[in-house]
Formats: sequence, C-alpha cells, structure tokens
Amino acid sequence: MAQDVLSRTPPTADHRVHYGSLPLQFGDLFLPQLTPGKLAPVLVFIHGGWWKNAYDLAYGGHLAAAFKRDGIAVWSLEYRRVGDDGGGWPGTFEDVAAGFDYLKTLAKSYPLDLTHVAVAGHSAGGHLAFWLAGRPNTPEASPLHQPQPALAMHGVVALAGAVDLRMTIDLSGFFTFAHDKQNVISFMGGSPDQVPERYRAGNPGELLPITQPQWLLQGTEDDQIPPKLPEQWAQRGRRMGERVTVDIIPGADHFDVVDPQSKAWPHVRAAVHAALA
Repeated sequence: MAQDVLSRTPPTADHRVHYGSLPLQFGDLFLPQLTPGKLAPVLVFIHGGWWKNAYDLAYGGHLAAAFKRDGIAVWSLEYRRVGDDGGGWPGTFEDVAAGFDYLKTLAKSYPLDLTHVAVAGHSAGGHLAFWLAGRPNTPEASPLHQPQPALAMHGVVALAGAVDLRMTIDLSGFFTFAHDKQNVISFMGGSPDQVPERYRAGNPGELLPITQPQWLLQGTEDDQIPPKLPEQWAQRGRRMGERVTVDIIPGADHFDVVDPQSKAWPHVRAAVHAALA
C-alpha cells in the first residue's frame, strides 16, 4: 500500500532563507533548472495544520518539488502559529505578509519572475493565502493594514482551504467538523462577537472584493473542511463579480490535494498553472 503524503520523506529545498529575525520567520525555496537569462514564475505556498505549531511546512515539500519539475519556483513559508511565542493574532498574519513581501528581496539573488506570482494554501493555509489576496482591504485602524503590498499576485488557490473564518465556524455545527469552531476561536483569540475588529481585518470574507482570480479545490472525502464552504464562498463572490472556480474532486481526501501521487493532482496542477498564466 502506498504511503500517504504525511508518511513519505519530503524532498529537500534548494535554499532555506529567513525573511525575518525570529526563528520561525523563514521559507524553503525550490528552484527549477532554467536556461541562462530565463526567470521562473513563483508559487508561494502556505501550509496548514489549523494554525497550530504541532504542524510545520515539511509536508509541503512534495508539492513544491512537483511544481519545481514543472519549471515553477516555490517559496514555501513557515510562520509563527498557535503555541509559538507571538503566534495567532496578529503574529501569524504579520509573518505570512512579511514572507510574501520578501519575494522582492529574493528576486535580487534568484531568477524569479515577479510578474507571475500566485499564492496557494492548504487547509488553514488556504485562509492565509486568501487573506493575502484581500490584504489591501484591511481597515486603516488595524495593525495589519497595508493598502499597497510590495507585490501583486496573479491568482490565489485554496487546497481544502478554510478560506472564510465565519463560514468555518457557522458550518462546524455537526460532529465531523465540531473541532473547526474552537480552532478558529483559539487562533483569533476570541469569537467574532468577542473580537469583531480582528475578524474584520483577518477574515478574507470581510475583505471582499478580492480582485484576483480564485480557485477552490476540495475532495468529496475531506473530513476537515465543511463541504459546503467552497460553494458558499463562490456564490457570495460571484454576486460581487468575483472570478471564482470551484473544483470538487471525487474520492479525494483532505491531503490528496497536496499529494503529487494522488488522483487529485491533475486538478491541483491545472489550477496552479492557470493562476500563474
């Protein structure tokens, strides 16, 4: 029987680079082989794990290596999580923003095409990816406010992503997803009623419209993210004129969407290539 993506030893990155001074402010950079003078499009990848420090970026190495073979550079971000000093609100957001913006510095040393950048996130990383896309719309009073990020992105991809915190809470009312609500509340330091200003700045659903094209991929056998979430997100976004593609993959589970050996991979590959086009 084949090992799942969490059991297989992940490929090693070409470079590990710190984007900040703290121990967890680093990323793994995977670089394709290029002909002289050519630049690689860039996928920024944000791992999941319900924003907890029990999980790290290692498993994303399989995805990163697969896109490297496609000629795409991958910048896989680590960041402070719940359980780390400074993790959760607002440190986690500050880290992924700094890591994304650090691409401008990386491009001074590595052949990166900053005119073709996309962001993908898995599970809780899907929330952070969509938050990056909506970051210009954070309220001015928020510590996360940055109306003009250092870089633009072509598109954003959620791989079994918890893209909307309020939806994740509201749809977690039945047994399978009962833990989702508490994970969100722990990450944000309170419920939407308790800390509404945090959700206004940190929940992608409250930062619409997101102008970038969006892809939401999820398997029918996912036991982590409520199955109604991608469609509810898409329905709301399309009413606002958003360009949203939802791909519900038959038989795929929560981790198949980050496994290059799974049947879900052609769907993931197509979405990322489209986001970078």
